[in-house]
Amino acid sequence: MKLKEILYNFFPMRKSIYLAGWQVRLNGDQQCENFVATQITTKETAKSIYVAMELVYKNGVLVKAFEYEEGEKQERDLHPDEVGFPMPVYEPNRILKLVEKPKGRHQLGGELPHDVQFPENNCVVPFQYLGFINNNDPQFHWLPFKVHLMCPIYLNIDVVYLDYNDSQHPKLLNREEIENTGTSYDDLNQHSEIVFEALNFDFVQGLEFADNGNAGIPSWIQHPTIPTCPISGKRMKFLCQFSGGVRVKRTNVVPKNENYRRYFEELDFWGGGYLYVFFEPTSKVACYFIQNT
Repeated sequence: MKLKEILYNFFPMRKSIYLAGWQVRLNGDQQCENFVATQITTKETAKSIYVAMELVYKNGVLVKAFEYEEGEKQERDLHPDEVGFPMPVYEPNRILKLVEKPKGRHQLGGELPHDVQFPENNCVVPFQYLGFINNNDPQFHWLPFKVHLMCPIYLNIDVVYLDYNDSQHPKLLNREEIENTGTSYDDLNQHSEIVFEALNFDFVQGLEFADNGNAGIPSWIQHPTIPTCPISGKRMKFLCQFSGGVRVKRTNVVPKNENYRRYFEELDFWGGGYLYVFFEPTSKVACYFIQNT
């Protein structure tokens, strides 16, 4: 018997992996796999954020789990179907924080570029241009091109799927669903125009989530929602999330109710929420949705 085999038998391998968040059943189903792949991170990150989880493996199978909340560690009671969960092989993700920079690679808000078009649609309110994520940033080398972000954020949307095979003129995949979606903003119609100021920024690595925007790992307000691409069937990769924070550059909206004025003066997602964007690079499909408290 080789020395390596002897050591393995007498000193079985123990290893920990870390997840950002703990809202998952570790039973190996698709939801579990999606969560682990998206939320797996480093020990340093897990111990710096508000909630995280440590999974302890022995000989490649799960034997214990610990939950962290504000640095406090408590053992998690594992369900019978969680014991023995195989150790995942995903690379740890890192938090990328939005940092405003005048010459940053990425942009939030701004004018719709002259060579970019909104998807064809007949929604009750229009799409808004939300900026772009540039694939010339090495941290986004997995993107096939610069992704121009656009979404009808004033609709009461569930999820919006855009096909970017024509990167300058994406196609609305769930068009019927979105066209049948209403709005809570009675001051808006199909001719409403809301254009935001442009803010240039970079994403920089950090150990805690930023309030204004993140990439790398999503920070969830509600339950984790990791979409599957409607074309390829693959798990979609987290691209970015934003909480707003740029002023409106111009609009033709005149609110009748003063309580709604702030929604037409600054980029906002349903009153302090986040817009989440996922992207599947092989099918070139993006998914947009909003969570708030």
